[in-house]
Amino acid sequence: MLLAIAGGVIVVAARVGGGGPHEFATSTGAESLSPTVGTAAPTPTPSVTVARPKLSDYVSPDQQTAVGVSVMTFTDLTRTTPARGDREALASRPLTVVVRYPTPGMPSADETPDAPAYIPAPLILFAHGFDISTDAYALLLHELAADGYVVAAPEFPMSSTVFEGAPDEYDVPEQSRDLSFLITAMTGPDAPAQLTEMIAPGPVGLVGHSDGAVTALLTAYAPRYSDSRVGAVAAISGDFDTFGGEWFTTNDPPLLAIHGEYDEINPFENSELLVSNDPGEAMLVSVMGASHLGSVTGTETAPSVARLLAFNFAWRLGGSASAEASTYASAAIPPLQLVAS
Repeated sequence: MLLAIAGGVIVVAARVGGGGPHEFATSTGAESLSPTVGTAAPTPTPSVTVARPKLSDYVSPDQQTAVGVSVMTFTDLTRTTPARGDREALASRPLTVVVRYPTPGMPSADETPDAPAYIPAPLILFAHGFDISTDAYALLLHELAADGYVVAAPEFPMSSTVFEGAPDEYDVPEQSRDLSFLITAMTGPDAPAQLTEMIAPGPVGLVGHSDGAVTALLTAYAPRYSDSRVGAVAAISGDFDTFGGEWFTTNDPPLLAIHGEYDEINPFENSELLVSNDPGEAMLVSVMGASHLGSVTGTETAPSVARLLAFNFAWRLGGSASAEASTYASAAIPPLQLVAS
């Protein structure tokens, strides 16, 4: 694997496909700054048996730590990205990813660029909504990282406002493939050494908001896109949109649905429908008085949602009995309200 540093940004290009070994090459700075999207055959995702991480070794919502941040670009050489705005189509699919993670130090609102990792922690991938960027969710993602997780948030090439041109809301299936690609690129045998030292082995958690929630749901519950390495999913203010296929099997990861009580974009009933259709383990939590964005961006709501997510992943990914009790307890503390389980 070749790893390049360009302007303080770590750039990794990966070719994944055909069931063979991963092939890496150095991508250019121009590639990392001008992504767009396209359609391609889904990348095969191997069935992997992974050991549960020992969450007791990590920081927790009750013992937060400082947060480090790195910006990395991973490029999938097996898929293309069509033109967006003034930018031409690309023969690859670059993904700029903001990675937050626990680092030694006292908790604060600051984030230290490229700080050393605390110790290896579970990986959580976050999928942003339509016509927005990951920066809007900075408070939520910071809190979740401080709670003991490596939180990786890609800027999707066709829906993020980081890039110029009109966004494309129908790129969600490709975004699902992005998540699977990033699991391989960040946790596979050819992952950069920085991430190998940062990410603990074990199942991966997914969190998504709005269209990002649909992206995460496709990756976990739609047989056409599902990835067996996903151990738990949290869908925030999402929708029940299968993109023409089916959802749910008898062996799906557990689901946590979180929804703003007064969501003006995706009605609360969307998550009720989602949970009622899930034959597996599912929980529905309301963020009282919150709007579509308010549940994940508000200074009074985002920390509560992050705390719930942290306990839920400690329970679902790590099998912590105490975290199970804390998940239910957190879901019942205002502004949160447990609706169904």
